[in-house]
Amino acid sequence: HEKMGVDEQILKGCDKKIFIPMRGKKESLNVANCASIILYEITREKA
Repeated sequence: HEKMGVDEQILKGCDKKIFIPMRGKKESLNVANCASIILYEITREKA
């Protein structure tokens, strides 16, 4: 949920959680943006 965050019950079932720091006035990112950032970081770390 964009304003409330992910439900605590869902988070309890996750093996790993990530945090994407954001600057400015934006409060959330859409799934496509998050996936792009995560894939970029995975690729960058393996290079």
